Amino acid sequence: PSMPGLGAFEGLRKETLQGFETPMTRAEAKQILNLRESNPAKDSIREAHRKLLVANHPDKGGSTYVASKINEAKEIMLGKKTA
Repeated sequence: PSMPGLGAFEGLRKETLQGFETPMTRAEAKQILNLRESNPAKDSIREAHRKLLVANHPDKGGSTYVASKINEAKEIMLGKKTA
């Protein structure tokens, strides 16, 4: 059922509105970086990370929390941090 007053959020699926998992899973890292491939190339991971971080960098008014999650997602996808 649709909830009135959600405006732009009305079309989002329920799972899209959930918080972050602890610890972050590989599936969540892929979702954060908007990666579609099952095993994306390292260059694809780095490019997705760079685009997101440029748009959400704390020095440009972005959230430090969101930036930290973008960085964590890249580390997990590159295998530098275990999920």
